[in-house]
Formats: sequence, structure tokens, C-alpha cells
Amino acid sequence: MSRLVNRPVPVAARRDGAPLAFSFRGRHRVARVLEAWREAGEWWEGHGERQVYRVETEGGGVFELLFDLDRRDWTLTRNYD
Repeated sequence: MSRLVNRPVPVAARRDGAPLAFSFRGRHRVARVLEAWREAGEWWEGHGERQVYRVETEGGGVFELLFDLDRRDWTLTRNYD
């Protein structure tokens, strides 16, 4: 089960763009990237391409982070139980 979050979050990323750590109700260090994919945004609403990462943190949490390639910002989209 997952919970929709959709909040901007600060993210520290590697040179290749993959997240290393992010802040959401505390700091979370990424242990590994479970999946990564690109999505085309809703162009009719002005959204561009996005890179999405499903990550597992060192504490065992699973989160989905979205990087907007046009705006160059991060959003925490989901928190998995």
C-alpha cells in the first residue's frame, strides 16, 4: 500500500542524478534505488519530462521521488508501507 504525498523536498543527488538523501520529516539516506524510469508530463498542463526513482532508505522505508527535468526540482510523490 502507498500514501500519496506530493510535496517538494530537498534532495542531495549523485552526478548521474540518482538521489543520495532527502529531507521529509527528518533526513533519509538512500540505501538503494529500486527502480528508475522517465515519464512524459501532462504537456497540456505545461508539464515536461520527469525522472522518477523508487528508493529504499537505510531505515527500510520505500519512497518515490520525482525530478522535473524542466523545472530542475524534486517532489516526494509516494511513501510505501
